[in-house]
Amino acid sequence: MQRISEDTFRILVNAGSVRKVTIQPAPWNGKDRWAVILKLGMDEAVIKSAREDVRTWASLDSLARWLKTQGVGVVELRMA
Repeated sequence: MQRISEDTFRILVNAGSVRKVTIQPAPWNGKDRWAVILKLGMDEAVIKSAREDVRTWASLDSLARWLKTQGVGVVELRMA
């Protein structure tokens, strides 16, 4: 799966290139955290952080606020 930076994510959202944004648990993290999966054409990508291959959030509230500041208005939530 492709990994993109937060800056690239913001550019793609503003350009209308992101087909779908999905929030899902990040079980590979070993903690109760959430990750963002993007649908870009036929490909999927995750958001990376400066220190980790996949950026995760501890709460859905903080993730929702962050997505809103990035220009995302609609997301899909996977619980499992």
